Amino acid sequence: MVTATKPATFVVEGIAPLHLRLPPDWEFTDEAFDQLFELNPEWCFEVDEQGRLVMTSPGGFYHSSFRVFPILGQFYEWWRTALDGIPTGPRGFYRVGERAIRAPDLAWVAGDRLPQTREERERMLPLCPDFVIEVRSPSDRLSDQLTKMQFWIDHGARLAWLIDPFDDIAYIYRPGREPEQLERPESLSGEAVLPGLVVELSAVWWPAS
Repeated sequence: MVTATKPATFVVEGIAPLHLRLPPDWEFTDEAFDQLFELNPEWCFEVDEQGRLVMTSPGGFYHSSFRVFPILGQFYEWWRTALDGIPTGPRGFYRVGERAIRAPDLAWVAGDRLPQTREERERMLPLCPDFVIEVRSPSDRLSDQLTKMQFWIDHGARLAWLIDPFDDIAYIYRPGREPEQLERPESLSGEAVLPGLVVELSAVWWPAS
């Protein structure tokens, strides 16, 4: 278990993600993860499937306002009408597999898979979302993001999108199929997983290259 003591301080130049190896018995409780964010608000944290602490810098103004926010807004409008399941945003964490703690830019869990008690719902959900959206930020390596998307599918996601505004590609992941690549698609649909969901992506690709 992690106990908060006087934090060590170090400075890292650049924006590439850092992967810190942790002891096998290292335990990240919900409270310990909260402390990480409180002590280091300039970083975003996850734990990958190897049990490494992944540290990335926030995406910045343009990324959050023109890329992520429009997608979150459109998904919320669909969800408000569909009234099915529960969505989470960039700070919604999931414990997946043996060690991973992940927080996609947007995720959705079907209603019949949600924990029954309020206490359980206030904590990280110990499951893989049914649907995931990741939007590549300036600090994300494409190879890391592609690996992360396959991780979601391998652990039970029924549909996952990786939107890469730097290479103008949307990757669509589905179980049992090779990822589909679309160049600057105008929109993406929720298919049979989220009937009626259509997300327009014009803001993500703007300005045209």
